Amino acid sequence: MTETDVDRTPAPGVGVPDDPATDTAGAPGPRAPVQGRAGARRMDRPTVFAAALLVAVGGIVYELILGTAASYLVGDSVVSFSVATGLSLFGMGIGSLLAPRLPGPSGIAFVRNELALGLLGGSSVLVLFWAYGQTELYWPVFVLLAVAIGIGIGIEIPLLVALLKEHGRDESVGLLSKVLALDYLGALLASLLFPFLLLPVLGLVRTALAVAILNVAVALFMLARMGHQPRWTWTTGGALVVLLAVFAVSSGLEAALSTRLYQDPVVTATASRYQKLVVTDYQGDVRLYLNDQLQFSSVDEARYHETLAHSALTSVRAPASVAILGGGDGLLAREVLRYPTVREVVVVDLDPAVTELARGNRLLRDLNEGSLGDERVRVVNADAFGWVRDTAATFDAVLVDLVDPSDERVAKLYSTEFYSSVVAHLRPGGVLATQATSSYFTPRAYWQVVATLREGGGPGRTVVPLSVNVPSFGEWGFALSLPGAGDSFLTAAPLPDGLRFHDQRSLADTARLPGDLTPTDMPPSTLLAPVIYRTYQQDMRHWRY
Repeated sequence: MTETDVDRTPAPGVGVPDDPATDTAGAPGPRAPVQGRAGARRMDRPTVFAAALLVAVGGIVYELILGTAASYLVGDSVVSFSVATGLSLFGMGIGSLLAPRLPGPSGIAFVRNELALGLLGGSSVLVLFWAYGQTELYWPVFVLLAVAIGIGIGIEIPLLVALLKEHGRDESVGLLSKVLALDYLGALLASLLFPFLLLPVLGLVRTALAVAILNVAVALFMLARMGHQPRWTWTTGGALVVLLAVFAVSSGLEAALSTRLYQDPVVTATASRYQKLVVTDYQGDVRLYLNDQLQFSSVDEARYHETLAHSALTSVRAPASVAILGGGDGLLAREVLRYPTVREVVVVDLDPAVTELARGNRLLRDLNEGSLGDERVRVVNADAFGWVRDTAATFDAVLVDLVDPSDERVAKLYSTEFYSSVVAHLRPGGVLATQATSSYFTPRAYWQVVATLREGGGPGRTVVPLSVNVPSFGEWGFALSLPGAGDSFLTAAPLPDGLRFHDQRSLADTARLPGDLTPTDMPPSTLLAPVIYRTYQQDMRHWRY
């Protein structure tokens, strides 16, 4: 781009530096050199277009980071992502209005914004997790972060358009359409990079820092193309060094924050493309957390896993083939392998990080007695709904050990369609057992699981509701679908040796429900009407302070 190509008319509301080429009366004077000024001749459209694409990637990743972090902390992905997206978009609207009012040249205003956005966005996860672990104000902190980051994102595009209008031809509609097209392309790239690459490889904290480094790198790139501004170049370079240093020690920072989130020392913490995984250990009490939600405590997990496994397998004559949907920690497989007649166990868990942790972590491997390494066990990392639909295999028993139906993603695994598909893969006399949420904390959801299993199991089957006390969770519910009138309940196969909690009598007592657990008529949950998700959320609201 030559000097004669430069249109020095500023974009409306966006300042440009005083031009020595024009005197105070507006008469043309001698031209000053453009090198080193905020309107340098090296500024061109490809430069600005590249910047637009890169900042668009960063902006969408920030939104995904905020939604993911909130879902880790509160466990409700619908609320978390909806609020994160809404607040970010609201902030973007404010930012787009503020952009024309920013002082100074548009190029320097863009650099300042990238510095602020990088420092704020890069620290956002650390700040949010600190607020969650140390204060009761994590929701206000989340709101402020989401709006502030949204403002920074909203400022970017108007300033880039202003830069192009300052240093190019005035083609407002065509210019804006090109910048927006690149912005949308960046959004697509970010939405693919975040779940498939950034989150699994870097984790949440380092992903935020990586995007912050991208923001500051774009600012340095723009400074170089505009002509070096010593003060801003040094400031931006210093910010980049700080972010790179924090990135280098981020694993230690994340571990320190994770330790504050949990009562017990953190043994390992990692993140997969699906969730955050943390293992803690305090004087032999080993605990697994997924997205900061407790999955089991080694002190009392036997009460849960023995109830689910043995209520089903003692109701099947000589069980040989068993499918476990969920249960990637290997604890349910441990119980199934106690039966000498079992020849095949298929564990279907969506997240390979969970099954790899259960195989490789010494604490978990000792707890599950190496069940996932047993030659009779085959691990399949797949979505349970799709696997059941596609497999041709049949089983004597199917045990469903999935997370609670706290969002619409999981609700499909508590639907009549899902249970119908599972029952279709049962051999004659086969049994289906599922965890059914807390019979005390979420009683309406519990009875809805029972109603859904009864509807999905079809005619000629009996559903038996069960409940057992698990101190780490409270009273917990299960539901068992048996053939015929249910006469085989706990009588078809003997209880194996080696159990920590149950004997024949205590297992039978799980069918004797507490007096305050009143049966409630609930509509079944379906794929088209996943009412189980809403029921669960309504139940849980009674326990949120």
